[in-house]
Amino acid sequence: MRSKGLALIIILIISGELHAEEKPCGFPSVENGRIAQYYYTFESYYFPMRINQNLSFSCLVGYTTATGKREARTTCTEAGWSPQPQCFKKCPKPDLKNGYIFDTKLSYKIQENLRYHCASGYKTITGQDEEVVQCLADGWSSQPTCRKEHEACLAPELHHGNYFTAQKTFKVKDKVGYECASGYRTASGKRTEEVECRPYGWALTPQCTRRRNRCPPPPLPLNSKLQTYSASYRHGETVRIECGLNFAMQGAEEIRCENGKWTEPPKCAEDKQRVTCEAPPSVGNGSANPTSEVYHSGDKVTYVCERGYHLRGPGEITCNRGKWTLPPECVENTENCNPPPDVINGAIIGELLASYPTGSSVEYRCNEYYLLRGAKISHCEQGRWSSPPVCLEPCTVNMGDMRRNNVQMKWSYEGKILHGDLIDFVCKQGYELSPSTPPSELSVQCNRGEVKYPSCIRKESKRMCASPPAIKNGVIKSSILNAYENGSSVEYICFEHHFLQGAKESYCLEGVWTTPPSCLEPCTLSFDTMENNNLLLKWNFDNRPYIFHGEYVEFLCKRDTYIAGFPGPVSEFRVQCDRGQFNYPRCVQRERMLSHQEPLRT
Repeated sequence: MRSKGLALIIILIISGELHAEEKPCGFPSVENGRIAQYYYTFESYYFPMRINQNLSFSCLVGYTTATGKREARTTCTEAGWSPQPQCFKKCPKPDLKNGYIFDTKLSYKIQENLRYHCASGYKTITGQDEEVVQCLADGWSSQPTCRKEHEACLAPELHHGNYFTAQKTFKVKDKVGYECASGYRTASGKRTEEVECRPYGWALTPQCTRRRNRCPPPPLPLNSKLQTYSASYRHGETVRIECGLNFAMQGAEEIRCENGKWTEPPKCAEDKQRVTCEAPPSVGNGSANPTSEVYHSGDKVTYVCERGYHLRGPGEITCNRGKWTLPPECVENTENCNPPPDVINGAIIGELLASYPTGSSVEYRCNEYYLLRGAKISHCEQGRWSSPPVCLEPCTVNMGDMRRNNVQMKWSYEGKILHGDLIDFVCKQGYELSPSTPPSELSVQCNRGEVKYPSCIRKESKRMCASPPAIKNGVIKSSILNAYENGSSVEYICFEHHFLQGAKESYCLEGVWTTPPSCLEPCTLSFDTMENNNLLLKWNFDNRPYIFHGEYVEFLCKRDTYIAGFPGPVSEFRVQCDRGQFNYPRCVQRERMLSHQEPLRT
């Protein structure tokens, strides 16, 4: 008896562990879509759902799933809902200049293709007359563009280098080689290079530039400071160094970044021969602070007015070679100020008052990563506040924009990028800048939260492709060749009643074919399964030999039976054909349904 009880306890423990491992899925949040209404009404009954249970969802108008459908299904897994139930906005029809689009659609579903053709005298960014782009989750795979075609290229003047020929004009597809002098590199960073004349200009504009490196933060001598500071500096940039109070500069006050190294910085030595000033001038209804017996050049004194008076003029004077700068006046207050103006992306330090007397001041600060431009302190002058500062927005790099422009980050950046900072990009592998774009365009400055991304175009390749891949339930429309030139395409068609998913055309790019489409099988009704599950067709027109993938069929339960698993009497059900398979519902009698029904969850 004792052994049987122990075995029962072990079984309960094992079953409990197995049940604990199954992490059910909670109520899903469908981005730009929704699930059936009864799930919202009976949420506590249906959720959380168990592992391997399916859930259908639909997209709002103007949105589709990642596969371009209005409706889809997700499954509860140990990691949560898979795939994540979300819907994406359709791609709008692009504004194409100097060309035309073959169809008249105003928007395109995800993974849907758009073919466009350039007008006479214009070419696509890859130098073709026609091109196909695809609608992706974050927009078009590449922006449709038609550029003016040239019949010839003119060799530009080459500084610090020589061409291998004296010829100056070249036809399309002609090539010219050149060499750069010592210490200089070609447009792609080599000593010698050969470039080709394309219909839209040089594939890479011939030029020789000196190799330049960035400098680390500048070396600071003792008792000194910088007027401005940055994490890194480009070749040719200069910074100005200031010596501290009572220290004199020995050497040049500016240092320069040259090929990754700084020029020799100055020294700040103690100044024992500085000219002193007498006591600062007195101001009526005000006093100077701090006071001292001796004032050296560079010393400053701040004036404070008595209560009921305010400063007119700079409130601080400086000892300059034995003389004080012009002192301010303390004039009587006549008008108060309202609360100071707000600053977007910033705030005022301290508590706000209902009214401020003339001469009052407030200090502003910006939110984290926002750069303050202007005076951080605003003064109340005769009922008006001096101009408050501006908080300049930081930048964040968008992966979708980089993908559309075929670029990637040259360096990794932590956090946000402050206004005014440079962002260095490089072209993705297999892409390059257009001939008319200088390499300096790859360095972009953050401008109040906006990044002007450079654009790279695909490099022309001579690599050819072998025969295109075969697909299940479909064939290639044209005759198959042993070899295809780069840029060639083939068109696939599916067998009768099969549904084509993906782009019907596959392209030869860099010796590799783009992904071909899939041909999804149709469904056929199983009347034996319908009979066993007590099902009838709701509509006679659904009684046909083949039902396409993605189409729906509506069923009815036989008389006095209802769909199993629902909290109430449901006798109708809508089922979608999924790759040749139907998930048939099962209808049972009312008494049997109640006996198998789980209690409502609270």
